[in-house]
Amino acid sequence: MRNYEYVNGKRVKERGFFSKWGHRLFVLMAIIGMFYVAVFVFGWGRSGKVKNGGSREAIIAEEEKFHGIILTRDNVMEQLKDIAELMTYSEDYAGTANVVDNLQIPYTDFDIWGTQHKIQIVYAGTIKVGYDLNELKTVVNNQKKEIYITIPLKPSVVDNNLPQEKVTIMQDNNIFNPIRADEVNVRLSEVKAQQLESAEKNGIYEKAEAHLKEIIIKTLAKVHSEYKVVFLSPTEQPPVEKPTTSVAQ
Repeated sequence: MRNYEYVNGKRVKERGFFSKWGHRLFVLMAIIGMFYVAVFVFGWGRSGKVKNGGSREAIIAEEEKFHGIILTRDNVMEQLKDIAELMTYSEDYAGTANVVDNLQIPYTDFDIWGTQHKIQIVYAGTIKVGYDLNELKTVVNNQKKEIYITIPLKPSVVDNNLPQEKVTIMQDNNIFNPIRADEVNVRLSEVKAQQLESAEKNGIYEKAEAHLKEIIIKTLAKVHSEYKVVFLSPTEQPPVEKPTTSVAQ
């Protein structure tokens, strides 16, 4: 038996079972489709991940691009914190040092025969020089797209180390003139001072500065590639960013 219903006084055939549920399914699919369009357009439910693995630099770059953040000194210093330990430059050295000592006739410069002792020291050490992050001065000019960084005239000596495991001592003692306990330490102190002086003459500070500039440029280029890094001497001043003016409509 067929079911009918009256609309505006006219008899019409009532929808069948499949017709009713087909219509409802179509409406449901339309609602789901509108939801996914909204997610794609407005970014609802984003997890914050970026295509290149979600690295810290990439996330900051994505946020700055999406939100239009103006680059500031704090942004730059935050990036440089990651390379604080790389601000150190080191050079190794190695060599042999000898100690020869004789007793002398009192009040003269004449050695007494048979009283000589010898010490031979084979060593290897490392000199480290570097910069403190807090010593760097940073200014950002967003109009010129430039980052100005002032670094000290020369880095500080972080360490001048002669590890015990890299020091070999050979002694030729003498019963009439025994080796004193402090002779090795005194000679090693002289070695460290001589090696530091030699490293300074060979440009260790200049090499450390070049190393620092290289890692700063590479680090900032990962996130702020549109900005140019300009290094200033302590006596130079960065150009002042001109204030922006608005024209009344």
